[in-house]
Amino acid sequence: MIAAKKMNLATFLTISRVAIAPVFAFVFVWGYGSGGSEWIWICFGIALLIELSDLFDGTIARARGEVTDFGKVADPVADSVSRQTVFISFMLTGIIPLWMYLIFFYRDAFMQLLRIVCASSGVVLAARKSGKAKAVLQGIATFAVLIAIIIMQKSEGGVDAKIWWGQHPGFWLMVIPALYTLLSVIDYIIPNRKLIVKMMRKK
Repeated sequence: MIAAKKMNLATFLTISRVAIAPVFAFVFVWGYGSGGSEWIWICFGIALLIELSDLFDGTIARARGEVTDFGKVADPVADSVSRQTVFISFMLTGIIPLWMYLIFFYRDAFMQLLRIVCASSGVVLAARKSGKAKAVLQGIATFAVLIAIIIMQKSEGGVDAKIWWGQHPGFWLMVIPALYTLLSVIDYIIPNRKLIVKMMRKK
């Protein structure tokens, strides 16, 4: 009962993203290799749960008065872990190359570092429109890739039958989110550059 009281709904939704992300990875890699579209549909449902959790946890926390320090820290971490799990699944199956995955990975790693730097100076790293747009583009691209795979699996020849300009269609669907993800880092660096430089100086 004590543990139940401590775990509010918003926190549960945040943690759920981390919990179900590995399920997506296992089901996706298996389903992609087996060629069964029903497995990819399951992944579509899991991805939808992840996005809905991300959409509603903050809103629910504010509406129910359940905003916590843990939630503020856990939310961006959960976002990063769940999305990186999806992208590494795409990389492992050859849909996107290593360099594209590394853009997503290093951007999130840099943002975690920047949050720590800001927090150590008593500054809260404010969310920017580029960060929200990045999340929307990544989410849309994820669903687009899953739908493309389902269509390809149902076509004659399976997922290897359709190659566009030497690449899996999913690659082209992820190009714009990847480039925007890279550019979004600059949008965070510019307004915080003075703080970053200050933190790099000797005391």
